[in-house]
Amino acid sequence: MPSGNAHASPGNVVAVTGASAGIGRAAAIAFARRGWRVALLARGADGLEGARRDVEAAGGTALVLPTDVADHAAVEAAAARVVETWGSLDVWVNDAMATVFCPASEIAPEDFRRATDVTYHGTVWGTLAALRHMQRQNRGTIVQVGSALAY
Repeated sequence: MPSGNAHASPGNVVAVTGASAGIGRAAAIAFARRGWRVALLARGADGLEGARRDVEAAGGTALVLPTDVADHAAVEAAAARVVETWGSLDVWVNDAMATVFCPASEIAPEDFRRATDVTYHGTVWGTLAALRHMQRQNRGTIVQVGSALAY
């Protein structure tokens, strides 16, 4: 999150994965309070709608993009939509995560795969999608959130 004189000019654009809840939603609201345009990426429609309301109440402009970050093409499309809508992509926050809490011997292989696809591949796909746009702009910041327990 930018610090110091962090109030944004009208063009500052951030995309936040995992934006429907937790740290992702908190980050989206924090950017909105500074006047940023906030693209909200997550799977859950209800959570995204709540995040949109929170961003707008905090003074930001929201773009809701239902996205499964485990889907490379969906992440690429979301990043392109942000740039098409607002003309730039200044910050990308990789926060989407999936976890499984139970004894390891009871976890199904598809649950391990889903947690890996969302948490690891989602970060890779988000980083690559953002990087492509940021390299063309010759600027940008990618933020990696490393733990759902980061608070």
